[in-house]
Amino acid sequence: MTWRFALALVVATAAASVSAWAEAPRTVTIPVPGARSTSPDVSSRVIYVRRCPSTGCVVRQGPTDDSRTDTSSIAMGDRVIGSYKAGDAVWTAMMACVTATYAPFNVQVTDVDPGTVAPHFEHVVGGLPTDLRDDIANAGGVSPFDCAEIPNAITFTFSDAYGAMPDPEQLCWTVSQETAHAFGLEHEYLASDPMTYLGGVLPKRFQAMDVQCGEFMTRACMCGNATQNSYKHIVTMFGAGSPTPPIVRIKSPSDGKTVQPHFNVTVDATDDTAIDRVELYIDGTLAGMTSTAPYVIAAPDLDEGPHTVEARAYDVQETPASAMISVDLGPPCTAAAGCESTDVCVMGQCIPGPGAAGGLGDRCTENGDCLSMQCTPVTGAMYCSATCDPSTSGTCPHDFQCVANGDSGVCLPGGGGCCDAGASPGGPALLAALIAFVLRRRRGPRKARAGLIGSALGRS
Repeated sequence: MTWRFALALVVATAAASVSAWAEAPRTVTIPVPGARSTSPDVSSRVIYVRRCPSTGCVVRQGPTDDSRTDTSSIAMGDRVIGSYKAGDAVWTAMMACVTATYAPFNVQVTDVDPGTVAPHFEHVVGGLPTDLRDDIANAGGVSPFDCAEIPNAITFTFSDAYGAMPDPEQLCWTVSQETAHAFGLEHEYLASDPMTYLGGVLPKRFQAMDVQCGEFMTRACMCGNATQNSYKHIVTMFGAGSPTPPIVRIKSPSDGKTVQPHFNVTVDATDDTAIDRVELYIDGTLAGMTSTAPYVIAAPDLDEGPHTVEARAYDVQETPASAMISVDLGPPCTAAAGCESTDVCVMGQCIPGPGAAGGLGDRCTENGDCLSMQCTPVTGAMYCSATCDPSTSGTCPHDFQCVANGDSGVCLPGGGGCCDAGASPGGPALLAALIAFVLRRRRGPRKARAGLIGSALGRS
């Protein structure tokens, strides 16, 4: 290995307040020449998270890491890492988070010392960065680094750098990232992954995505690939574990609803790693499948009467989860009859109208806010819309207009009155704006606008 890996050494300003992402401590990776494993198999499946006691954790300097003898290749001399002071509640929450982060893989996370014989990866939690090295005074964690597994590696999270009462999910982020550096993973430019420097929702989980490497901007990956997939890397190294199943619900139609032929089933499916696909079953028979969010599948030809509808979601390890409802299939609706309560008829289908959250004409910010999965911008606002036929009158309900949009049209408020208790504009002015918007779209593609991604966060 060459010292081109010096690029991996990153040190930043320590946290004055860890409540702000931009001020959180960042972690450090230190290149270790010749540290990689020569074995075709992983050296251990145990990650020991070591809680430094009141007397501290003794770490000895050595040419290679050996967790069994507390020897670290990156220590500056024999050192004592200060005690972990954040208390049992933070520790328990942090350990639960780290365990969940590694749950998809065949690896054990424990805070019970494996002893001086069995190989294991060790992660020390406690003290300050200067307890280990004099040149990383502002780091939140540190790890030796090579582009492959470092057997018996010792990595570190400096809990005192995060304040007296650190957020356990921030500590979890650092622990997860530092341990994974010893498995050959570098930084990713993806805010949802533990290998990131970018802020965002916690906890972060290893993502099954091919993404660019980088800290606060993208850069070339250092380990020979154009992109990095942290999930694939770890599951290849350890094998599959016991991943958490997806969370799945049928967003539309609602349970017990009367539906029309070829009704759409809209499914919400999320997973801490990634959704592979969503399948639709009607009366126990596979009726459709999609791998693209938002997950919307049309029902096939069915007889009128009652039916069971089941949505099954699978994550990337084929872990399933499902949701089921019952519906009653009726004839196509008309503008005059066939829909219940606040539903309105569009193209023979009853869909939620202005009186329902996410219904036609409701305000929205993205497609997922709408039960129709269509959110259309209009003069500074966004409205839930639905596909219609502009060549046929009456395909949209009262107070809505079918505005041409490519080969079809879109139902939007503007027929002759207000559509949702005054929250949405209506009438000729809105209709003119809609037409102008659609005409702009039909003239050709517009230039994409660049934007900033994420907020700066201190990490490893």
